[in-house]
Amino acid sequence: MKRSILFFTLVIFLGSCQSEVCKCADQWYDMTQALKKADAENKPIDDILKKYDEPIKKCRDLDAKMTAQEKEEMIVELRTCSSYQKLKGTAQ
Repeated sequence: MKRSILFFTLVIFLGSCQSEVCKCADQWYDMTQALKKADAENKPIDDILKKYDEPIKKCRDLDAKMTAQEKEEMIVELRTCSSYQKLKGTAQ
């Protein structure tokens, strides 16, 4: 367990500036904002849904091959993402 936590931490710090989990949170946040704006302006949402279809599909499949422990670690990481914080109403 300690190895998986260490590995996960190293991946986060040595990986790209932003993790896949946070990229997914960003995509979800951006889509949500675009949908809210379209709804407020009474505009169709089909183009928005089409634009975000592939990225959101990849995000849904992100945890498909993860163990229960890896999924828990991913959730912990998700909670640190700025987009997640914005979605929860506690923008940093």
